[in-house]
Amino acid sequence: MDAFLHNPIADMYGPDFLLFYSFVIGVTIVICRELIQDPTKNQPLPLISEKPDPYEIAYLRSQEAGVAHVALFDLIVEDYLQVSKQSIIKAANPPQTFDLHPIEQQVFDKFSAASTAKAAVELASQTVQPFCHVYEEQLQNEQLLYDSKWHEWNIKVGLIGAMIIFSLGGYKLLIALGKGRYNVGFLIAMGVLSIIFLLCLVSRRSHLSHRGKRYLQQLQQTFAQLKNKVRFSNPSVYDYNLVVAIFGVQALAGTSYDSYYKAFFRTYTRSSRSSSSSSSCSSSSSCSSSSSCSSSSSCSSGSSSSSSSCSSGSSCSSGSSCGSSCGGGCGGCGG
Repeated sequence: MDAFLHNPIADMYGPDFLLFYSFVIGVTIVICRELIQDPTKNQPLPLISEKPDPYEIAYLRSQEAGVAHVALFDLIVEDYLQVSKQSIIKAANPPQTFDLHPIEQQVFDKFSAASTAKAAVELASQTVQPFCHVYEEQLQNEQLLYDSKWHEWNIKVGLIGAMIIFSLGGYKLLIALGKGRYNVGFLIAMGVLSIIFLLCLVSRRSHLSHRGKRYLQQLQQTFAQLKNKVRFSNPSVYDYNLVVAIFGVQALAGTSYDSYYKAFFRTYTRSSRSSSSSSSCSSSSSCSSSSSCSSSSSCSSGSSSSSSSCSSGSSCSSGSSCGSSCGGGCGGCGG
């Protein structure tokens, strides 16, 4: 018991222990960071196919939502669905469905009524889940996705590191309180904040492995010219699908299918913003200047004396925050 209460750590002076504690925290975090597992960091990237599967790439990039976007967009390009402002509806006379990909067939069959763009993606995401299991298995075998076993290991590493920080800080806290020293706020803050940071560090997880991230970047570099092709050339349906799979819906902005992009991302033109701004400014100006205009009613008498008072009453126009919004000074107020 005496060794528990009297040892180099227990007897260490407060500021000295805080420096020592900071060192232990720093070393613990660095070691835990090194132990976070992703064995794909130094692995070579798989070769890119001459004609990669857009659905597989879409799942790699955005999982079920990415596959849903490619399926919906393909149905729009093939005239099975139509975009109407913020909604997606079935076409009045869609073509026969025997040539559709199985994913597109399922999505089209589930699409019974008009719905908002986001609701359509949610429905399609649920519909494509059985197909996504196949893509997930393929990508997992190539170690392009982050394995759940690696994440479990990372959590264990973080918990061990947090226990080290908590044990050392808690031990010193008990010793300090036992000696009647209550200025321990900084010690508690150091321990709590460092544990929170460490647990956030180890629990941070992407669905892509390090290899998967580099492979997706390589795909984006390899097919970067497709973004210009869908804007300024005559791309095929496959080209469109591949662009959506690799770069997302944002790549459709400014193309002939810009309406699909706008269905998910509302855009405001500069003219609408300026007209809205001037409208609010005008109404604000008229409200703020109404009292001064009413007080300048002598302007309407039309006499020379009132004319002089009108010139002195120019505060009506100067009181307007928008200049000419008051209708040209006292003359505008007097009618």
